[in-house]
Amino acid sequence: MKAIVQDRYGDTSTLKMIDVSIPETRSSEIQVKIKAVNISSADMRINTLDVPFGLTLVIRILFGWKRPRSIRGITASGIITKVGQEVSKYKVGDKVYFIQSLKAGCLAEYKTLNEKDIIAKIPPNMSYEEAAPLAFGAMSSYHFINEHTVSKGDKVLIYGASGSLGTYAIQLAKYFGATVTAVSSSKNHAILSSLGADYVIDYKINNFWEDEQTYDLIFDAVGKLKKKQVSKVLSQKGKYTSSRRPTKEDVRILQKINELVSEQKLKTYIEQVYDFEDFKQAHEHVYSKHKVGNVVISFKKRINQ
Repeated sequence: MKAIVQDRYGDTSTLKMIDVSIPETRSSEIQVKIKAVNISSADMRINTLDVPFGLTLVIRILFGWKRPRSIRGITASGIITKVGQEVSKYKVGDKVYFIQSLKAGCLAEYKTLNEKDIIAKIPPNMSYEEAAPLAFGAMSSYHFINEHTVSKGDKVLIYGASGSLGTYAIQLAKYFGATVTAVSSSKNHAILSSLGADYVIDYKINNFWEDEQTYDLIFDAVGKLKKKQVSKVLSQKGKYTSSRRPTKEDVRILQKINELVSEQKLKTYIEQVYDFEDFKQAHEHVYSKHKVGNVVISFKKRINQ
């Protein structure tokens, strides 16, 4: 099968397509034929070592000292083509999406998963391309924007609202009854309004923390702010949270996300879909740090060959 690997940490020139054997499916595993892969900011940070200096050593220990050890790609969707004899949750033909934060391996034609991994079935009203980012962007956003952090009538501000986490966070905050202010470049304001934002702010011309408006929750979806910057515009009960903080990966969150998708309360915004053969262009798009919503690689063209 074809797969994307990396010969060293760095830009897209380090990525290459190679032939590897299809992995065997063990008794507790499922084999998934990959249909779509989400390329996210997490891929960028790991592949390029674009992390705070103190985390560089951690990344090298976890993923490989000189280069990432495994096939690249951490979130994907596909259809199950084999199940091990001990598997009880899934069957051949099930359409699923999943995340492999530490193992990676999604940028290949096939991927084996343990049935206890973070996996969920794709809702009937969603395509493979739309489902591929859910286990990263939607699950991460739900960790920060949920029934425990947002109440009806709250004023929520989302900074960096045009990325994967931000576009899901707008919808989640609206679902839980908040009035949402989205901060991004003005060229993305129409998109953010269409996703439910009540107010939009252009970060290039307005520092929201210098205004008089206060917020019950400020979510920094790109990890660029510090709490002391925004403390003056937090309400008495106000909280600040940032995507710099670790998120919880939990199948139960994916189940809640599926409910919202099925109720048409949550959708995936995709800026561009690339063919598998155009994997370098897809990564370049994400590495530019100017993507809107999600960037997805589709295997559809390859499947039809």
